[in-house]
Amino acid sequence: MLKSSMCDKNFLYFSYGANMYKFRIHMHCPTAEFVSIARVDNYRMDFMKYSKFWGGPTATLVATANAHVWGVIWRLHEDDMLSLDAQKGVETKKAYIKNIDVLTPYMGIFHCRAYVQKVNPLPRGDNDDIPVERWPSWAYKEVIIAGARENGLPEYYIEDLKKMKHNGEEGWLRTVCLLNRYAKQEPCLCKVPGRIPRKPLKLDRHKYQIQKMENRGN
Repeated sequence: MLKSSMCDKNFLYFSYGANMYKFRIHMHCPTAEFVSIARVDNYRMDFMKYSKFWGGPTATLVATANAHVWGVIWRLHEDDMLSLDAQKGVETKKAYIKNIDVLTPYMGIFHCRAYVQKVNPLPRGDNDDIPVERWPSWAYKEVIIAGARENGLPEYYIEDLKKMKHNGEEGWLRTVCLLNRYAKQEPCLCKVPGRIPRKPLKLDRHKYQIQKMENRGN
């Protein structure tokens, strides 16, 4: 059975990259509500467009026979549509909107909004080496895995995600972790001294001139 949005004010979005992670998608789309995990067939996930934010290429769908990609269906209010489009780079023509059918484990097929990059990688075989420029950053990979675990994607798929090579870039993730850590800590109650007492510096000009003349004589 084919299903779409629950009401005219909502739409369904299929995420397969970093937006699977609840914390991440709520940064741009606070109305997002989890519906189900889902799978799109005859596609594979690859990485192409470089992102300064992540420090590496981001995920896209590439048509591939007998392959599949797992992800998450979110129900969003239409007020978040422009924000989501902007995040994906629709206006800057980095990606385009693609409406696809995804299969859920228990609720049948849903018709969802997804995003695909305008410039996609060339087809490759399962055993082909992936060029270094298409390795995602460490931060991006970790967020994808966190979203997969959080929403209960199949274990074999999570293991495949762990095997992906990455370029080692930590991107923004390290900064966010530090901000979250120190933002939650209690403020320091120690007394901070004002001006540090120090002896005033006195310059003896007469002595300085004598030394200067002596140096010239030498």
